[in-house]
Amino acid sequence: MNLENTVVIVADLGELKAYQVERHEGVVGNEMKISHSLTLLNDEAFIEGRKKIGEVMSDTVGKKGQGTLESPHLQSEREKRTVKDIAADIEAIVNHFRPEQLFLAFPKEHNNELLHEMGEASRALLKKNITSDLVKTDKNRILSHFE
Repeated sequence: MNLENTVVIVADLGELKAYQVERHEGVVGNEMKISHSLTLLNDEAFIEGRKKIGEVMSDTVGKKGQGTLESPHLQSEREKRTVKDIAADIEAIVNHFRPEQLFLAFPKEHNNELLHEMGEASRALLKKNITSDLVKTDKNRILSHFE
């Protein structure tokens, strides 16, 4: 698998991590070995994406967390807004680092929405897209999910 100039992005509604794939060469015994590692480029938290409606809004009497505003519609709107924010961050990462290819891991529930929100140029660079939440995965194991 050619990983030259590859950016790997793992995200969920609460966090986004972007990594640059680094190539390492070394001699083991009489053989030349090539390995890869990930270097963190960006770690972005989406606090709104992890909160419940009652934690962010108050009801008419100003009491936070009463749950009177917690509706599926409001939750869905917040999730859509968070997906748009994540797509915008992916665009910024792609524009700044100019990778030749992009690998993405994002949960199945909102994966298609994210792809729809991403720009055409970023989608064209997307070589691997897996519907998994790898945000909490050890960075040394992330690449194995894309093999």
